[in-house]
Amino acid sequence: MLNYCRALQTMFAYVGIGVVAYYISLIITLVYDVFLRAGVDLKKFGAGKGAWAVVTGCTDGLGREAALELARKKFNIMLISRSAEKLEAMAAEVQAIGVEARTIAVDFNNVSEEKWTQMAQELSAVRVGVLVNNVGVSYEYPMHVEEVSEEKIDALVELNMRAMVKMTRIVIGQMKERKCGLILNSGSFAALIPSPFLSVYSGTKGFVKYFSQSLAAEVAPFGVVVEHLQTYFVCSKMSKTRKPNFLIPLPKPYIKTVFNKIGVEGGTSEPYTSIPYFSHALMAFVAERLAPKQSAINYNRGLLSGLRKRALQKLQRQQAEASKSQ
Repeated sequence: MLNYCRALQTMFAYVGIGVVAYYISLIITLVYDVFLRAGVDLKKFGAGKGAWAVVTGCTDGLGREAALELARKKFNIMLISRSAEKLEAMAAEVQAIGVEARTIAVDFNNVSEEKWTQMAQELSAVRVGVLVNNVGVSYEYPMHVEEVSEEKIDALVELNMRAMVKMTRIVIGQMKERKCGLILNSGSFAALIPSPFLSVYSGTKGFVKYFSQSLAAEVAPFGVVVEHLQTYFVCSKMSKTRKPNFLIPLPKPYIKTVFNKIGVEGGTSEPYTSIPYFSHALMAFVAERLAPKQSAINYNRGLLSGLRKRALQKLQRQQAEASKSQ
């Protein structure tokens, strides 16, 4: 009996050592990924060799910084967004860096088949090395699903899902033919942890995640890289966050990290996914590896419920002020 107890103690000791060693290896990998590991060199995709980078939703926030950073990396830039005036201003900024810039004005919430055909023709006329599917939309504030308007639901589907699939289909053929290309799809932590009060948005970002992962495995034998970029809050109009902090960076340093870490997983165990920014990687590491999923969802519910409450209070104040001024 004594020998049996000792054997049991030894077994549990080895199991404990194994578990500790496993988590230490994960932490070492996290630190290596975010601080030391270099990403794929963008020259592989045609940087400095006359290739074009296509960026949707490029006149503000992450899209704007992605276009400018890719221009600094010596890609010619195809700018696609809604406002022709803003596109021309962006094109001037890109050209000032020393590369070519072209623009396509399109409202991805309302694209005719003729416009899709036109965009396909324009993109087939250039060598596309990189596609950044950045265009997207979220809620004005957290809502119950029945409160979300039909127009908003249509916009979430069109901008977050359909535009990404259609743009990918336009460029994927030439990338496979040349056995070279990078497609970067803008995701969200709403696909990492389900987000109560953002249910439709969270669902669309889940689509982005699984579409990206499925396509990445499909086209990997052709030398094409598809990456799902899973992002927490970054200061932008869409996130309604202006002041940066440890968890919420400005767009420029965030995007610089993204393009320096292509192919680097960061804090995630998900295939074909990158969480390159340190604080985001740390949060994802805790959410994926340490926190029970239900606890994470409950935390999200409390966080978003608080944001909803504050947004409604602000809306009520604005309505009261508007009534007084009449």
